[in-house]
Amino acid sequence: MLHDAQIWLVAFIDQHSPVADLMRTHWAWPIAESLHFLGLCLLVGAIGSFDLRLLGVARRVPIAAMHRLIPWGILGFAINASTGLLFLLTEPDQYLYNPSFHFKLLALAIAGVNASLFYATSYRQVFGQAAALDAPRRAKAIALVSLCAWITVIVCGRMLTFYRPGDCVGEVGLLLTCDPK
Repeated sequence: MLHDAQIWLVAFIDQHSPVADLMRTHWAWPIAESLHFLGLCLLVGAIGSFDLRLLGVARRVPIAAMHRLIPWGILGFAINASTGLLFLLTEPDQYLYNPSFHFKLLALAIAGVNASLFYATSYRQVFGQAAALDAPRRAKAIALVSLCAWITVIVCGRMLTFYRPGDCVGEVGLLLTCDPK
Protein backbone atom coordinates (compact mmCIF):
# COMPACT_ATOMS: atom_id res chain seq x y z
CA MET A 1 0.00 0.00 0.00
CA LEU A 2 2.86 2.38 0.82
CA HIS A 3 4.41 1.49 -2.51
CA ASP A 4 1.23 2.58 -4.34
CA ALA A 5 1.12 5.87 -2.43
CA GLN A 6 4.72 6.64 -3.37
CA ILE A 7 4.10 5.93 -7.04
CA TRP A 8 1.00 8.14 -6.91
CA LEU A 9 3.01 10.97 -5.34
CA VAL A 10 5.68 10.85 -8.03
CA ALA A 11 3.06 10.62 -10.78
CA PHE A 12 1.04 13.47 -9.22
CA ILE A 13 3.87 15.97 -9.53
CA ASP A 14 3.99 17.00 -13.17
CA GLN A 15 7.45 18.04 -14.34
CA HIS A 16 5.85 19.86 -17.25
CA SER A 17 3.47 22.06 -15.28
CA PRO A 18 3.40 25.84 -15.83
CA VAL A 19 5.29 26.25 -12.53
CA ALA A 20 8.03 23.86 -13.68
CA ASP A 21 8.22 25.56 -17.07
CA LEU A 22 8.54 28.98 -15.40
CA MET A 23 11.23 27.71 -13.03
CA ARG A 24 13.27 26.47 -15.98
CA THR A 25 13.51 29.95 -17.50
CA HIS A 26 16.86 31.71 -17.48
CA TRP A 27 16.48 33.64 -14.21
CA ALA A 28 13.75 31.91 -12.22
CA TRP A 29 15.82 29.14 -10.62
CA PRO A 30 18.69 31.48 -9.55
CA ILE A 31 16.19 33.97 -8.13
CA ALA A 32 14.43 31.20 -6.21
CA GLU A 33 17.81 29.92 -4.93
CA SER A 34 18.70 33.42 -3.74
CA LEU A 35 15.35 33.81 -1.99
CA HIS A 36 15.81 30.37 -0.44
CA PHE A 37 19.19 31.44 0.94
CA LEU A 38 17.80 34.73 2.28
CA GLY A 39 14.92 32.84 3.92
CA LEU A 40 17.43 30.47 5.49
CA CYS A 41 19.39 33.44 6.85
CA LEU A 42 16.23 34.87 8.42
CA LEU A 43 15.14 31.51 9.78
CA VAL A 44 18.40 30.30 11.26
CA GLY A 45 19.50 33.79 12.26
CA ALA A 46 16.37 34.38 14.31
CA ILE A 47 15.76 30.88 15.66
CA GLY A 48 19.47 30.20 16.18
CA SER A 49 19.95 33.47 18.09
CA PHE A 50 17.00 32.69 20.34
CA ASP A 51 18.26 29.13 20.91
CA LEU A 52 21.73 30.39 21.76
CA ARG A 53 20.23 32.88 24.22
CA LEU A 54 18.28 30.07 25.89
CA LEU A 55 21.56 28.16 26.18
CA GLY A 56 23.11 31.10 28.04
CA VAL A 57 24.92 33.07 25.33
CA ALA A 58 24.63 36.88 25.68
CA ARG A 59 23.12 36.75 29.18
CA ARG A 60 22.81 40.54 29.31
CA VAL A 61 20.22 40.43 26.53
CA PRO A 62 16.77 39.59 27.93
CA ILE A 63 15.31 36.35 26.60
CA ALA A 64 12.09 38.20 25.76
CA ALA A 65 14.04 40.59 23.51
CA MET A 66 15.49 37.66 21.59
CA HIS A 67 12.04 36.09 21.33
CA ARG A 68 10.90 39.14 19.36
CA LEU A 69 13.04 37.81 16.49
CA ILE A 70 10.87 34.69 16.12
CA PRO A 71 8.41 36.31 13.63
CA TRP A 72 11.41 36.95 11.35
CA GLY A 73 12.28 33.28 11.63
CA ILE A 74 8.71 32.35 10.71
CA LEU A 75 8.93 34.66 7.68
CA GLY A 76 12.18 32.94 6.68
CA PHE A 77 10.51 29.55 7.04
CA ALA A 78 7.61 30.68 4.83
CA ILE A 79 10.05 31.88 2.17
CA ASN A 80 11.97 28.60 2.33
CA ALA A 81 8.84 26.46 2.24
CA SER A 82 7.59 28.37 -0.83
CA THR A 83 10.83 28.26 -2.75
CA GLY A 84 11.48 24.66 -1.69
CA LEU A 85 8.09 23.69 -3.06
CA LEU A 86 8.99 25.36 -6.36
CA PHE A 87 12.17 23.27 -6.53
CA LEU A 88 10.24 20.10 -5.73
CA LEU A 89 7.55 20.80 -8.32
CA THR A 90 10.18 21.52 -10.97
CA GLU A 91 12.47 18.51 -10.45
CA PRO A 92 10.56 15.99 -8.29
CA ASP A 93 12.80 13.03 -9.20
CA GLN A 94 15.84 14.90 -7.93
CA TYR A 95 14.23 15.33 -4.51
CA LEU A 96 11.78 12.51 -3.91
CA TYR A 97 14.40 9.84 -4.66
CA ASN A 98 17.20 11.63 -2.82
CA PRO A 99 18.15 10.25 0.63
CA SER A 100 19.48 13.66 1.63
CA PHE A 101 16.01 15.12 1.01
CA HIS A 102 14.48 12.44 3.23
CA PHE A 103 16.84 13.31 6.07
CA LYS A 104 16.17 17.02 5.52
CA LEU A 105 12.43 16.45 5.88
CA LEU A 106 13.04 14.35 8.99
CA ALA A 107 15.13 17.14 10.53
CA LEU A 108 12.42 19.68 9.62
CA ALA A 109 9.83 17.50 11.35
CA ILE A 110 12.03 17.20 14.43
CA ALA A 111 12.50 20.99 14.49
CA GLY A 112 8.72 21.52 14.22
CA VAL A 113 7.86 19.04 16.97
CA ASN A 114 10.64 20.48 19.10
CA ALA A 115 9.32 24.04 18.71
CA SER A 116 5.83 22.85 19.66
CA LEU A 117 7.32 21.13 22.68
CA PHE A 118 8.95 24.39 23.76
CA TYR A 119 5.69 26.32 23.62
CA ALA A 120 3.78 23.49 25.32
CA THR A 121 6.22 22.85 28.17
CA SER A 122 8.73 25.66 28.71
CA TYR A 123 7.28 28.91 27.40
CA ARG A 124 5.50 29.82 30.66
CA GLN A 125 8.60 29.10 32.72
CA VAL A 126 10.79 31.21 30.47
CA PHE A 127 8.38 34.15 30.13
CA GLY A 128 6.19 33.82 33.22
CA GLN A 129 6.05 36.10 36.26
CA ALA A 130 9.04 34.36 37.82
CA ALA A 131 11.10 34.53 34.65
CA ALA A 132 14.80 34.41 35.39
CA LEU A 133 17.82 35.59 33.44
CA ASP A 134 18.67 31.95 32.78
CA ALA A 135 16.40 29.47 31.04
CA PRO A 136 15.37 26.24 32.78
CA ARG A 137 17.10 22.98 31.85
CA ARG A 138 14.18 21.74 29.74
CA ALA A 139 14.26 24.92 27.63
CA LYS A 140 18.02 24.54 27.20
CA ALA A 141 17.62 20.93 26.04
CA ILE A 142 14.95 22.01 23.57
CA ALA A 143 17.22 24.82 22.31
CA LEU A 144 20.07 22.36 21.79
CA VAL A 145 17.82 19.96 19.83
CA SER A 146 16.60 22.93 17.77
CA LEU A 147 20.12 24.02 16.86
CA CYS A 148 21.07 20.45 15.92
CA ALA A 149 17.93 20.03 13.82
CA TRP A 150 18.47 23.27 11.89
CA ILE A 151 22.14 22.48 11.31
CA THR A 152 21.05 19.09 9.98
CA VAL A 153 18.54 20.80 7.66
CA ILE A 154 21.32 23.03 6.31
CA VAL A 155 23.79 20.17 5.82
CA CYS A 156 21.22 17.91 4.17
CA GLY A 157 20.06 20.76 1.94
CA ARG A 158 23.61 21.30 0.80
CA MET A 159 24.12 17.56 0.27
CA LEU A 160 21.11 17.40 -2.09
CA THR A 161 23.28 18.28 -5.06
CA PHE A 162 25.79 15.53 -4.28
CA TYR A 163 23.24 12.72 -4.14
CA ARG A 164 21.09 13.41 -7.19
CA PRO A 165 19.79 10.09 -8.43
CA GLY A 166 19.54 10.91 -12.14
CA ASP A 167 16.65 9.62 -14.24
CA CYS A 168 14.80 6.91 -12.35
CA VAL A 169 12.97 3.87 -13.66
CA GLY A 170 11.88 0.63 -12.08
CA GLU A 171 10.77 -0.22 -8.56
CA VAL A 172 10.24 2.40 -5.93
CA GLY A 173 11.52 1.33 -2.52
CA LEU A 174 10.44 2.24 1.00
CA LEU A 175 12.48 5.46 1.00
CA LEU A 176 11.73 6.30 -2.63
CA THR A 177 14.92 4.84 -4.00
CA CYS A 178 15.30 4.39 -7.71
CA ASP A 179 17.19 2.33 -10.26
CA PRO A 180 19.02 4.64 -12.69
CA LYS A 181 18.44 4.01 -16.38
